[in-house]
Amino acid sequence: MRLRGIRARLADERRSRKVAALTARTLMPPPPGAFASFGAGSVIVPPARVTTPGGIHIGDGVIIHEHAWLSVVPAVEGSTPKLTIGDGTSIGRLCHIACVGQIEIGARVLTAERVFIGDTYHGYEDATRPVIEQPMADPEKVTIGDGAFLGVGAVILMGVTIGEQGYVAAGAVVTSDMPARTVVAGNPARIVKRYDESAGRWVSA
Repeated sequence: MRLRGIRARLADERRSRKVAALTARTLMPPPPGAFASFGAGSVIVPPARVTTPGGIHIGDGVIIHEHAWLSVVPAVEGSTPKLTIGDGTSIGRLCHIACVGQIEIGARVLTAERVFIGDTYHGYEDATRPVIEQPMADPEKVTIGDGAFLGVGAVILMGVTIGEQGYVAAGAVVTSDMPARTVVAGNPARIVKRYDESAGRWVSA
């Protein structure tokens, strides 16, 4: 009995080491050559999870901080996923980008931690099946304009365009387009401030 217990513990330890080694490899970002394009001076800080790097275009001087998940998956028939991140953009820790269609993040965009950007969602047509087993909805392109900011915990949903220098407040859930140089907050997000070009100042919405 004692020998069997020792053997079982050793087998468990071997399995644990195997899982740990596999996870470590999975969380090490692929080399630059694995991406569709990977600009000069750009870096993905490990640990990070990257799926289908061949569908990801990264510009120059991009930094993607720890624990990001770039989930680019050909999950919808007839849709080839493409994620583009522009020059000088900084993606915060624990950011999750879920792309099965097209997501375009412009240049010099700044995101805080725990941001989610997705161009689709799990369908829920059949209430008798677990959601995880149901197909993805047809994707709708997401565009984040140059110079935009996404606050802590912000959520950007499918089909949304955020205008240049748009400011998304912490925890905001953006479900529709927002114009350039506006500030949005809330769930669902609404415009709370906009820049008046003629007056040269910010005004409340």
